Amino acid sequence: MFDALKEAEFSPDRPVSKLLYDSDAMRVVVFGLLAGQEIPPHTAPSRVVLHMVQGKGAFLTGSGEQAARAGAFVITEPNEPHGLKADEKTVLLAVIAPGRKTGRDCPRRDPRWEPSPAT
Repeated sequence: MFDALKEAEFSPDRPVSKLLYDSDAMRVVVFGLLAGQEIPPHTAPSRVVLHMVQGKGAFLTGSGEQAARAGAFVITEPNEPHGLKADEKTVLLAVIAPGRKTGRDCPRRDPRWEPSPAT
């Protein structure tokens, strides 16, 4: 079992991501953001569920900016932009399905938002 609140880590320099689970079916990543930090909108070839476990801010999606608080979640379709702005200390859980992509199926990713390997 995982506890997103205990797994999340924070840095004053940038949002911190941590890979919790990775399979062909799905990838689960927890993000820790401090007030004022942002995960800029980006796209992925998978469906993504963003669940705000703790905090307050805004989901950034193809539908625009949507106010979010603890308990809120949004689902984005493949290639739909998604990101998050944190108004206060925030824990975000992202479920990406399908998960692992390799070779030519793997889009170029911004390494700042790639999850750190699970420890």
